[in-house]
Amino acid sequence: DVHKAAKMHFAHAGRKIILLRANDAGDAVDAEVEFGSSEYAKEILGAVWGYPPALDIEKEATLQRALVALIQAGLVESAHDCADGGLAVALVESALAAGIGLNVQLPQQKLSLEFALFGEDASRVVISCDPQHLARIQQVAEEYGIFADVLGETGSDRVEISLGAQSVISASITELRNAYEGALEKALRTEAVASVS
Repeated sequence: DVHKAAKMHFAHAGRKIILLRANDAGDAVDAEVEFGSSEYAKEILGAVWGYPPALDIEKEATLQRALVALIQAGLVESAHDCADGGLAVALVESALAAGIGLNVQLPQQKLSLEFALFGEDASRVVISCDPQHLARIQQVAEEYGIFADVLGETGSDRVEISLGAQSVISASITELRNAYEGALEKALRTEAVASVS
């Protein structure tokens, strides 16, 4: 039913943010090799290495079936994959469209900060939902054999992301929107100055 389609962005404050994933968390060796194909490695580190994250087509299909079931049941308000830029980018893009911030606390991991925030592991989708639907979403995830990690909730005009007890991203929606929407103009301006020199 197309009338039940979930949007990409957060629609309301006070909603639970959940990471649906089909795979166990990877180890540091795999993460480092796979991180070399990420947007972060290419754009920030200026290097590309390793190979893309492995995609288990059966697990991906299971995740997609679960997601469709959740959306058709009216349990999900927004859904955004983590493939391009990783978890942090998916969270920020979900916040920008309607200007609805978030407060997320990621569990402490053995992976480095960059891997946790910007790693592009396959088969992960950030969803938001009314808190009253959380238990049913977790039940459906269990039925499909996928993970449903509660990350935090939507609200305020800021993006706050913590890893364990450490705050790693703290910015206003306005700051992030200006950086996001002005990136191409800034890049073109920098390129023009470089070519003149």
